[in-house]
Amino acid sequence: LNVNNAALTSLLNGDYDALWIYADQAAIYKAACEEDDAQEWDCTLWNQFGTGFAYVQTGILNYQASGTTLALSKKGSGLAGTLNPCIEVFIETESYFDLCVEHGQTNDCFQNEFFGEPIGEVQAYSLPTIELTTNCAEGYCSCPM
Repeated sequence: LNVNNAALTSLLNGDYDALWIYADQAAIYKAACEEDDAQEWDCTLWNQFGTGFAYVQTGILNYQASGTTLALSKKGSGLAGTLNPCIEVFIETESYFDLCVEHGQTNDCFQNEFFGEPIGEVQAYSLPTIELTTNCAEGYCSCPM
């Protein structure tokens, strides 16, 4: 069972008014489906990106301390108090920058003094909604103020 398929199906069926998933999820799934429709997920669903559904909010980043969960532990174990200071120090280093370059994530990593101007085009899913110049047919609805 692909939980993203189940969630999108419920959204498209009208069971929900909104869905919270990574802002690049639909773009990644749709692009992979365009190359080869034999995927772990339902390409008929994800190919509707930009026609049957679109993102109405991007750039909500204040929920993340340093991105995707690195470790899970029992509440109160103290692991966060051990790891978080190490992560905070590491993301300020040139080694962190080098990892971002190696994995093609320079525009999506937390910026430090080693990052310059964005390399290449910053994708719509990496921008706050207010900075979008796209439209819903492109999958990312802008919201001019």
